[in-house]
Amino acid sequence: MAQSTSVIYLPPGVVPAAPATPQGAGIPFNRQFFEAFLPQAVNSFCTQVQCDIPRVEIYTADGATLYVNGISGVTDLWVALHTSREDHAGPVEVFLPYQTIFRVEIHPESNATRHHLGFHAPPNGAAAPAVQAKVVASKASLAKAKK
Repeated sequence: MAQSTSVIYLPPGVVPAAPATPQGAGIPFNRQFFEAFLPQAVNSFCTQVQCDIPRVEIYTADGATLYVNGISGVTDLWVALHTSREDHAGPVEVFLPYQTIFRVEIHPESNATRHHLGFHAPPNGAAAPAVQAKVVASKASLAKAKK
């Protein structure tokens, strides 16, 4: 029987090494992304594009769109997010496994009635007064509009 020249035959008992995992392989949206990269990316985006309150949208594998107001906690397996819905200004806390995150987008929010969907990333850990004032004002205008 002729042996193929394109196949490597190993002696009995020898197991080939597992292929090396390429650098960067794995879950792209992880703890490090939410702790360090996203807040920095939002601040950088707002210095390049005119936006007082950016809108951060997270798309999940099940087709949901989450409007993120802030990050309330992270673990190695999931992130806890403060979110809002388009139809009401009440906050919702969502615990999201990293594997379910499909895409993250940052948009400038120009519509004053939708500011409750904006991301509030304070640069020093305390909410910026201008951001707080706009959130309070937008919630008040939404409450008046519903009456």
